[in-house]
Amino acid sequence: MPVRPLRSKDKGLLEDHVKLVYRRVYAELRNERFYSLEELNAAVARKMKAHNRKRMSNRLYSREEQFWAIEQTTLSALPDKDFEIRNYASLKVGINGCVYLGRDKYYYSVPYTYIGSQSRVVYTRTLIKIYCGGEYIAAHIRDYAPRKYTLVKEHLASNCQAYRERSPQYYIDRGKKATEELGEVIQYIFATATVPAETFYRSCEGLLHLQRSTDPTLFRKACEAALTYQNYRYGFILKLVQSG
Repeated sequence: MPVRPLRSKDKGLLEDHVKLVYRRVYAELRNERFYSLEELNAAVARKMKAHNRKRMSNRLYSREEQFWAIEQTTLSALPDKDFEIRNYASLKVGINGCVYLGRDKYYYSVPYTYIGSQSRVVYTRTLIKIYCGGEYIAAHIRDYAPRKYTLVKEHLASNCQAYRERSPQYYIDRGKKATEELGEVIQYIFATATVPAETFYRSCEGLLHLQRSTDPTLFRKACEAALTYQNYRYGFILKLVQSG
């Protein structure tokens, strides 16, 4: 049973056992010399076995006998999988219908109806679980490849009336309205895409914002360079702008 908080007397049995282990294991080994971790562990195991087989004070049996007679039959089976530490993050669902786990540089999709919502992401070494408003909305196997996506087709909204205003043509038209070069860059972004179009909406929004906040001549030259090198990523164009 869990001990009560702020009740130190509940922990007396545990603290006493820690003291006994130090006396009967570590204290007896303190003057010995070991040359490998395996050798040390073997010596500790021998001392622990002797400790568990020693008759307890005011008892007619040892700890080992108590375990086999009473405790062993009440134990449950060990889990099939190793325990994994849970980590938590509060992430906003982007316009591309994904949450971005920054530590892995990876996108994970959620149902499009949650675009713009704040989500709670619980992730372990192997699994990603996503909640929104306390509701469980998506799960993915965790991936570590940089700048990649894990997408579920049912999460995407390419043919949804509520999302139709956000389309490749929508961003191409906005880009051309800003500058002809930007429109061409955005057009190539979607033309060379190997993943669903929604995944690039965030990049397009970034390029449009960058165009508004950059000297027109400098931005036009950056787009021309992107077209020349066939590198249409937002990060590449941003570096060109920053380098002047």
